This record gives sequence, C-alpha cells and structure tokens, in this order.
Amino acid sequence: MATYHFNLDGSLISADPSGNAAVVGGQNFPLTGSQLTMYAATIYAEASFMGLVQQINPNDPEGEMQRETFAIAYSMFNYATAKKQKDATYTFDRMLVDKSYTHAIGSPAYNEYFSAGGDTVRKKYATQAIIKMFTRNTADMLHVIQTLDGGPFWDGADIYQRFRDHYRAKQGFQLSDPAHGSLYQNVTVVQGTQVIESIEGNNKWIQGPYTFLSTMTAGGTIFWKFMPGSGASV
Repeated sequence: MATYHFNLDGSLISADPSGNAAVVGGQNFPLTGSQLTMYAATIYAEASFMGLVQQINPNDPEGEMQRETFAIAYSMFNYATAKKQKDATYTFDRMLVDKSYTHAIGSPAYNEYFSAGGDTVRKKYATQAIIKMFTRNTADMLHVIQTLDGGPFWDGADIYQRFRDHYRAKQGFQLSDPAHGSLYQNVTVVQGTQVIESIEGNNKWIQGPYTFLSTMTAGGTIFWKFMPGSGASV
C-alpha cells in the first residue's frame, strides 16, 4: 500500500510508501490509494497499446485512447452496479479482484502499471478515467456513457482473431453497426485478425439467438451490452 499523489489529468506526481490514500489535485480522493491504482491497473491492462491506437485513429490517437480507457472504466462501473443489484455482497473491492470478470487482473500488463516502465500516456488516461468518474467531470465523455447504455462488457483483438471460436460468438452477438466488425481491417501491428459479423449463438438460457449487442468501439476495443429482450443478466 502507498499514498499516491496525482494531477487531475491522471499523471502521477509521487507515491509515498506510507499510508493508503489517494490525493488528486491536492484534494483527498474518495478511493483509497490501493483501490484507485488497482482499478487503473486493470484499465491499463485491458486497453490498447499506443501503436494499435495510432493505426485505428491516426488523426487523434490520444483522444481515441482517452475514450477507450474511459469506456472500460465505465463498463466496469456498470458491471459492479448491475451485479450488486442481484447480489448485495458484491462490493467495489470484490470487483477489483474478480478475475472471472476481468482476466487481465494480475497479468504482466496489470503489474506494469505499478512499475517505472510501461506506457506513461496509457497510465495517465487509465487513471484519468477514474478521476473523471468520481469527480463527476464527465461532460466530455457523455457521449461514451450514453452509447454504452449500461453495457458492462468489452473485447479486444482476440474476438477479431478467433471470431466463431470466441465465447461471445458462441453465445451469439449482433453488431448494432456493421462497421464495428471491421475495426481491425487496416491494422498491421496485430496479426491474424478478420472482419467479424453478427452471429447467432446457442444459449439455452436466453430468448432469441443473440445474447449480446455491440454498442461502440474505441481504440482496439468493442463494447457490449446484453441484447434487449434476451433476458440475459450478469
């Protein structure tokens, strides 16, 4: 544990090995130091690397990374909120260690957030996303919040590589915009990707052929909510 000092833009000022607090812009933050950094480390590990983002949106790679990291942060918030409605014991702290939800927890990329190396720009935006949420400074991300529409899930390059063999495809998904399927069409820094399309699944626990509906893409990530009317839930 440590006491972390951040600027409002998410950049790290210092880390004091004593205590367990988060100080942002000189003010005490509503999360502890460990809560804030574990949350940010998960976002960092799940988000795209800069080389990929530059190929997805060469005109504004940092803006693209900012949207992607915020969308991941907000999706996690959506999941925790929905999960707690069904299970009162599901706390924010539990989400931060829930590997069944976020596989990146504890991964090398996750641990990289805490190291001196790694991508300082991605670290900044991963942290900034949480700061924006908890300080309610989200006016510039309102479109992201509205487009996610409560959705709690996302996938990266793996779904564009595996497509029909991917868990999401086996459960069935519909693309709300066909362009979501060609996200990696002009990408060369990630190998083995393909254009994906809506695919019916075989989920006996839902109504209809689709469990998930895509909502948006940002960076190299596609975001999902449950298909309306499917009866699916967290």
